[in-house]
Amino acid sequence: MKLKNGFALVFGIFLGAVSWGIVALVSDKFEPFDSSSGFYIGQALLSISALVIAYRSGICRLFFFLLGAYVGMNTYAYTFGTSEHRAWFLLALFATLFLLVYPLVFGIVGHLSKFIITKFRARSKGDGLA
Repeated sequence: MKLKNGFALVFGIFLGAVSWGIVALVSDKFEPFDSSSGFYIGQALLSISALVIAYRSGICRLFFFLLGAYVGMNTYAYTFGTSEHRAWFLLALFATLFLLVYPLVFGIVGHLSKFIITKFRARSKGDGLA
């Protein structure tokens, strides 16, 4: 694993845990699914980060970031959750996949933006062949 891929993974773990932990700061709930404000703040944090990572570093780094976010969210929920959260941990592994949909879409938009901008710049410099 390259250092940059490892950084994207570790950054994803950190932001995944933060996106889950921020819910308790803005509401009296623990899970993002139970708090609208916590859900949207966490999703904005992950989605903007995914967009920037995909734009600057590519789709491969995006997938490492999303994998890290998935690990971070589930680790946070298991570590700081109640015994009931631990009992439902296997179900949470599937439910938290839905928390990666918006970041994935934003990451794809970031990657496509980079592709389009790169192609536009190449054409605007003028090949002189047309």
